[in-house]
Amino acid sequence: MKRMGRIGSFMVSLLLVAAMLCGCGQATDKYAVGSEKEAFYNSSLDDSQNVTADRATGSAEKPLQLTATSEGVAQNRKIIEYQVFKVETKNFDQLMDDIDDTVKQSGGYVESSQIGGNSYYGKENRTAELKIRIPKKNQSDFSDFLSKNCNVVNRSVNTDDVTDRYIDTQSRIKALTLEKETLEKLLTQSSGVSDTLTVYEKLTDVIAEIESYQGKLNEMDNLIEYTTFTIHVDEVERETTVQKQNWFTKTWNGLLNNLSDVGNGFLSIVSFVISALPYLVLLGIVVVVILLIIRRSKKKKPPIQ
Repeated sequence: MKRMGRIGSFMVSLLLVAAMLCGCGQATDKYAVGSEKEAFYNSSLDDSQNVTADRATGSAEKPLQLTATSEGVAQNRKIIEYQVFKVETKNFDQLMDDIDDTVKQSGGYVESSQIGGNSYYGKENRTAELKIRIPKKNQSDFSDFLSKNCNVVNRSVNTDDVTDRYIDTQSRIKALTLEKETLEKLLTQSSGVSDTLTVYEKLTDVIAEIESYQGKLNEMDNLIEYTTFTIHVDEVERETTVQKQNWFTKTWNGLLNNLSDVGNGFLSIVSFVISALPYLVLLGIVVVVILLIIRRSKKKKPPIQ
């Protein structure tokens, strides 16, 4: 009987130990699940902080990397090109019509146009300043057209590399888009009126920023796809010789230019005199009247004794 009692006590002790071990295992599993939740929360918080930090620096993702080869870099660079022409022409009207037709054929457009000359007081040589946008694939053809149809006095080409600015703008749009999606989810989950208004105001600001950056990106795309030509046109009677001249040719051209200036000056004086004839006639009448009055006043005076 004593042996059976000892065996029963031993069995009870084993059951208690097994129960304790099971309880410890469940507690350990529970703690492990809690750790996983906490780790997930911390990870989400870190991601949110990283997105916020990236937005502050303007990049939610790593910028696009350009290829290492020189050819690849040249293809991926975002380049804006400007060309400035100073030209002369004897046929001003014909050149302006030809420029307009060529721009339309090349798929471009005239951004601005200013024409001066032919004033009321006399005919002057006309001038024009044109700003024209030509697709990059047709810019060489348009440059050749200007060289063949007018006297190009000066030409300059300038470029602006906007690759970094372009990539930065893209990154900002991506970061703001991610924030917009997050705010839209929060807007559907918010219950209170105050919280809803706060999220809605923030969402409106983010949408406005996205539209602003998208507008800048579209503007850069337009400038990159089209070459901007600025053309200064002068109407002349004799075109400027731009090639190298020998002494005789230079002297002869100088003589012709001076004779042309003297002739133009003489014609300007004659033109002024003819156009001022009405005023000269009126002035002559006034002078004659004054002289007659002076002569009569002298006759009326008594002789001095």
